[in-house]
Amino acid sequence: MLDSNSDLMVATTIAAGAVVMGYYYAKKKSDSRCPPVVPYIIPWLGSAITLGKDPDAFFHDAREKYGDIFTVQAAGMRSTYVMSAAAISAIYRNSKSFVFTPTRLEQAVKIFDMPHSIVYNDYTKETLFPMHHRILAPSNVAPMIDALIMHAVGVIKELSSTITGNQWTTTLEEITHKPIYKAISASIFGPQFPAEKAYEPFLVFDDYFPLFAAGAPALFTQKGLGARTQLIDLFEEYLGTPGWEEGAAELITAVVDSARNENQPPWTDRELAAVINSDLWAANGNIGWAFFWCINLMLHEPRSLAPLYEEVNAARDAWLQAHPSADLSSDNLTELGDFLNNASLPLITSVISETLRVSSSPFSIRTVVGDGVTINGYPQFEFSKGDVLLCQARSVHLDQEIYGPDAAAFKPDRFLDPGIVTEGGSRKPFLSFGGGVSQCEGRHYALKGCKFVLALFLLNFDIKLDPAYMAPSSGLALLDMTRIGLGVQRPKKPTHILVSKRQ
Repeated sequence: MLDSNSDLMVATTIAAGAVVMGYYYAKKKSDSRCPPVVPYIIPWLGSAITLGKDPDAFFHDAREKYGDIFTVQAAGMRSTYVMSAAAISAIYRNSKSFVFTPTRLEQAVKIFDMPHSIVYNDYTKETLFPMHHRILAPSNVAPMIDALIMHAVGVIKELSSTITGNQWTTTLEEITHKPIYKAISASIFGPQFPAEKAYEPFLVFDDYFPLFAAGAPALFTQKGLGARTQLIDLFEEYLGTPGWEEGAAELITAVVDSARNENQPPWTDRELAAVINSDLWAANGNIGWAFFWCINLMLHEPRSLAPLYEEVNAARDAWLQAHPSADLSSDNLTELGDFLNNASLPLITSVISETLRVSSSPFSIRTVVGDGVTINGYPQFEFSKGDVLLCQARSVHLDQEIYGPDAAAFKPDRFLDPGIVTEGGSRKPFLSFGGGVSQCEGRHYALKGCKFVLALFLLNFDIKLDPAYMAPSSGLALLDMTRIGLGVQRPKKPTHILVSKRQ
């Protein structure tokens, strides 16, 4: 956790200042073709405090007053936000004028401490990035999903062993985030990976992630820097352990083999450890919290988790009726995997999509590569080489013209509604994984993995809110929006629950 309120204020103002990926917006001359600037009083601070206090309200009001594209001054930085689905789509389609690669490379150096020499070379751009894309494609991700099911079963057994009485009093964070982190880590880095040892430094590194992304001075990130060093040290040692490759995903083994044997000169063990550490955050930075929010938001619904229990029970019973000799116990991973891969579970799928829609706040960042560039449909604005645009996906997800008057609410069955497909036949925009060339490559693993692990938890545990603690009427009240632009948001405080084993 951050060490003081002053550090938290820096995290809030800098990250909320929306230079989330650390790009300094080139200050423009006063020009009628520039997007309007949201007015502010204090020159350096700008709109940082207002933005940090309630980002959703800030962006809603600014869009109402200044339109779909506007510039915000915050904490010494200027950033231009793109708020509408049409404008964001136009930017995604024009990948020659609005590019993502500079952001990706800069992130690698600033956030993950990858050496400049290995980030800015042809091997990284022409081999490493395409390798990730290929391995994480829908047709190739099945082995990672199967491994996740296996390791999720393992952590469920561990959790079950802690329930010695009728009920276990704990927090939702404890029963969801750490177990799924361990299962994900084992499925990607292999069962020998010391996930337990890496967990605390991972949490600290993740806590400081907004400051790293914003390019905050080392003065404010000492604890985060220490945690990052711990993780890189751990990976350097792990990748030198004989037999570590056994059970590790191709995503990791292929990168290690290629970097050691194909790149010239070969990467050092330290360089390789920094690169693999970025995969640890990519795998665990959002999925665990998405899983957490799926359960949290449903727990605060009038019927709690009952609709999900009903669906998974019906799917299990139908499967057993069609396969009378099937064994869906945790001892038969093959048949359990077959069941999960073939069960449609439409409500669970809808809940996951709806959870991502309301709990995430991703930015797609694009750098302009030429002068005189315009966004299709918005010819009144002209951009210059080096300008940085932040496509604000959350504003699209909360747009009442797209998702209806209840767009800001959590509606579990929203994605069961045929109206989710417009009259023109295209789906309503769903941008939790970004879009265009920067769309999250791990989305197929994330969506399937979240669905299967959620089903496994529902098959094994009864989870209820603990009545000894006051709960808000909606789980959305627990969202901590200080990490705008960085994906799934974290909770403000723990959610206390009662857990028992299902019979």
